[in-house]
Amino acid sequence: MTENNQTYPGRALVAGLLAWLIPGAGHVYLGRTVRGVILCVCIHAMFWSGVAIGGVFTVEPLRERWWFSVQMATGVSGLAGWYHQDRMRRRITSQFEDPQLRSPMPVRGRRDEWWKAYTEAQAGDRVALVYPASVVARAYSGIAGMLNLMCVFDVVCLGLIGRLGEPARAGRRKPPPRPGEDAP
Repeated sequence: MTENNQTYPGRALVAGLLAWLIPGAGHVYLGRTVRGVILCVCIHAMFWSGVAIGGVFTVEPLRERWWFSVQMATGVSGLAGWYHQDRMRRRITSQFEDPQLRSPMPVRGRRDEWWKAYTEAQAGDRVALVYPASVVARAYSGIAGMLNLMCVFDVVCLGLIGRLGEPARAGRRKPPPRPGEDAP
């Protein structure tokens, strides 16, 4: 294990930003490649499993703001999910005959009418997220975001205290010296 007792706040900041952007990338940046790859695979798999269960409207910034905020903690996955959801929402609202209902956000004073038309259009296109699947889908993708927040915290702390590289394996001792070799 490479340990550096000097602290580098810049390194910790870069590692934290990389860890948010691509889960696991901050750990790879600090030399902890195995941990970084495992985190990347697990967090992306959990997020996209949620989207696979619930569909494109799993990432919903209009009605599910709390879930949306933690889904954005997955970095590029959350942003990609939001982008696809926004494209689908714009496609659905472009079909509305009333120009005020075509707006990307509910128009003040006509919110109920907008939501009703929007929900009916989602059901007509068979992209509406329904009860049991919606809970599981948002839980998977949201928990992936919360896990990535913990990973960002971990990598920032590792960067601040100067712990770089893979840690030494516990329980592995050096082999005994061979006959004729000097003991260390």
